Amino acid sequence: MKYPITFLAAFIVFASFTFLPPANNSVGNGLTLTASNKTAKVGSEVCLDISARDFNQILSMQYTLKWNAKDLKFKTVRKFGLPGLTEQNFGQNNADKGFLTFSWYDQNLRSITVPDGTNLYQICFDVAGKAGQKAYLEFTGMPTSVEISNMDGGLLDLNGVPGVVKIQ
Repeated sequence: MKYPITFLAAFIVFASFTFLPPANNSVGNGLTLTASNKTAKVGSEVCLDISARDFNQILSMQYTLKWNAKDLKFKTVRKFGLPGLTEQNFGQNNADKGFLTFSWYDQNLRSITVPDGTNLYQICFDVAGKAGQKAYLEFTGMPTSVEISNMDGGLLDLNGVPGVVKIQ
C-alpha cells in the first residue's frame, strides 16, 4: 500500500510544476526596435537608424546594442528622437569591444507615445571590416538586461530587428 501513495504524491507534485503556466508580467506584444541596413565602403563612416514600432505609452527602457568590433568601430550616437534623450543615455565603456548600453526614461513620468517608424536615434561607426563581409548590429540583454516598462508599470518584450552593414 505504501508504493501507490508515493507514486500518486510524486505525480501530483510533477503535474503542479509542469502544467501550470509560468508567471509573466509582460503585457501585449511588446516594443519593436529596428536597426536599418546600409552598404558602406571600408574606411568610410556609416550610420544606422534605430526606429520604433508600437512605442505606446513607454515610460522607460534599457538594453544593449552588440556588434563585431573588428568590422565596425563605434564613433558616436546622434539625431535623438525622444524627449530627454542625449548621448548621456548611452554607456560607451565597452564600445571598443562591440557593446553599447542604453537606458532612457521619460523625465516627466507621464510616458511617451511616438508614431510607428519614428527614428529614436542614429548610431555611427567607422567601417573596418573586409570587403564582402556583413556586420550585424543586434539588440541584446548583455551586459545591460532588457527592460521596457509602460505607463501602467507593465513590462514589455523587446522585439529587436538587427541591422546589417554590407561592406564593400
